[in-house]
Amino acid sequence: MAALSPEACEYVRQLARRLEGAEHGTGTQMVREAGQFLGLSVQTVYRHLKGVAGWSSGRKARSDKGTTSVSAQALVTLGAAQREAVRANGKQTLFTTTARGILEQNGHGFGVSNGQLNRLLRDRKLNVAAQRVADPVQALRAPHPNHTHEVDPSLCLVYYLRGRQYIIRDDEFYKNKLDGLAKVKFKCYRYVAYDRASACVVPWYTEAAGEDQHNLFRFLMFAWGLQGGRPLHGVPRHLLWDKGSANTSAAVRSLLDALGVRHLTHEAGNARVKGGAENGNNLVETQFESRLRFEPVEDVGQLNAAAFAWANAYNANLIPGQDTRLRRPGLAAPVARYDLWQRITAEQLRVLPPLEVCQAFMRSKEEERQVKPDLSITFRHPAAQRTLAYSLRGFDGINVGDTVLVRGLVYGECAVQVQVARYDGEALVYRVEPNVEFDAFGQRADAAEIGAEFKRAAKTQAEHAASAMDETAYPGLTQDEVKAARAKRAAPFEGKLNAHGYLRDVELPAYLPRQGTGIDTPAHAAPAGPELIDAVTAMLRIVGAIGRHLSPQENAFFMKRYQTGVPEDQVAALVAQYQALDMADEPLRAAGGLRAV
Repeated sequence: MAALSPEACEYVRQLARRLEGAEHGTGTQMVREAGQFLGLSVQTVYRHLKGVAGWSSGRKARSDKGTTSVSAQALVTLGAAQREAVRANGKQTLFTTTARGILEQNGHGFGVSNGQLNRLLRDRKLNVAAQRVADPVQALRAPHPNHTHEVDPSLCLVYYLRGRQYIIRDDEFYKNKLDGLAKVKFKCYRYVAYDRASACVVPWYTEAAGEDQHNLFRFLMFAWGLQGGRPLHGVPRHLLWDKGSANTSAAVRSLLDALGVRHLTHEAGNARVKGGAENGNNLVETQFESRLRFEPVEDVGQLNAAAFAWANAYNANLIPGQDTRLRRPGLAAPVARYDLWQRITAEQLRVLPPLEVCQAFMRSKEEERQVKPDLSITFRHPAAQRTLAYSLRGFDGINVGDTVLVRGLVYGECAVQVQVARYDGEALVYRVEPNVEFDAFGQRADAAEIGAEFKRAAKTQAEHAASAMDETAYPGLTQDEVKAARAKRAAPFEGKLNAHGYLRDVELPAYLPRQGTGIDTPAHAAPAGPELIDAVTAMLRIVGAIGRHLSPQENAFFMKRYQTGVPEDQVAALVAQYQALDMADEPLRAAGGLRAV
């Protein structure tokens, strides 16, 4: 029976769903019509219904098929309890019998047997076995050789003591008895690099007490450097490694940044992301290290020489009696790994700089620079003889006064990497070449000549934001008109913004009055003098008290006599004097006038 296309399979599934709900006696006609549509016999359609959709004719399923008296929440709780009791190594420690007993004591009812509960958990993918594979693998690809390399260090089965090779045996060292292995001071570590596109494998060995960045650096220099007799070399665009290697390799990360290698880490416990390197370790262990038992080598130097020869033969499919070609579903035919790597182009192959240069960049670190008013920074590149200027005009997120992180890059003419934090904390990273064109006076050649030309600098993010705010505050006005409006103190937002008028309508709550405490005047403080009132006010009080207006002579005398003011405590005495004059009917004396009391 020939296989159906995906579209035909979907049609068969739809037919199966229609047959499930069809009335008695109408299904045969539906199958016959489907056969005419697909150009198949009725019997073939039935076979496809069973093979593609799992449908078969006969007694219809019960209407309550797939339902259960156990509540969905109880099943989810039962599955969650068993899932939470799974150890880190994947071992299940809580099973349905125990979990059911615990949950029934906490108010959950089930009402069916344990076997039925297990079937219900399995059908609904709530069991531990289904959850172990619940996270599907997302396929990854590298578009060309040297695009992505995967690196993975591993403890090797081989070690050396007093010039003799030993191979770890399970009866000597196993997971519950590591005392013997701990006695081996310098263990043998295997580093494997895997090129994602071509699947080429590069092994390298070193003796060390543990993983460290010094050996990782040596391995990368070996894997990416040009080695005689090996076509594979060059620096990748991406490096995929685990968090352990990344966290302990600050200097190597500095080198990777300088080389323009984006280093990516996978989450802990998800090593299958770099499955190529994991599989590469397994290949080296089973295809190469298994040979050492029959032909031992004396030290790590000889071990690396043997591994180099094996890797070359394996990647080139030149091992006698063994087919090591790569087989992938997308390849028309099996192909040697080196043949795939040879498809790399000149632009994709970035040659590793000399060892001294890599060491210098590994020692370097990021430096802070402040963006100048002309949107430039200065930095001394490790390969430059003097400090160079770098223009940052046109880069989003960089404004005058910002602090940026600068690091020299290996590739390019003294190029640098500039990093600035975005508003959400993410880093914006740019690659910048230095300003190399200057006139005889040391001025930038691309600067605008005064009086001859005008160049508008590219707007920064802050300037774009300022333009948007100006448009909102002064709608419909040009930049020059906005400046003029500000100079004239014109109200923004067309004067329609209620900025404080609404405060008059605010009603305060009824506050309880608070009692205060009087201030005691110090005993030695001098008493304050009587308060002075102006002459006009004093004269009006006197006129009101005596019931008549002062004569012109009295008025002139009074204003001259008390032009500096009248002590308030003397007003009553003045009233009494004027009243006495009225009773005596004596004229006002010009010489003495009123006498101060």
